[in-house]
Amino acid sequence: MAAKTTEIERRSKVAEACVDFGTHLLKVRKISVTPDDAQRAVKELFEWFESHDALAEAGYGIAIHAITFGEELLESRKTVTVDDAVRAIQKMYLDLTG
Repeated sequence: MAAKTTEIERRSKVAEACVDFGTHLLKVRKISVTPDDAQRAVKELFEWFESHDALAEAGYGIAIHAITFGEELLESRKTVTVDDAVRAIQKMYLDLTG
């Protein structure tokens, strides 16, 4: 039986994934994304996850993987905007948890 994580651990893991997303934005969208844009995207994405129960035991893993999906989307489809990727992350999370 796997040990349950604490809310602090789950919060940290989701926050780390959001920061990784911001870092990824700076790498794959060097011209169109400023450091301020990346910080804003990280903060808004994390706040969105907070308001959609992604810090709960059942949701945090899905949130992390949805963020990874968004990173891959940005990397594989050069026409995808940051907003498109964020919406895809959010939709993926809602589709898999709803």
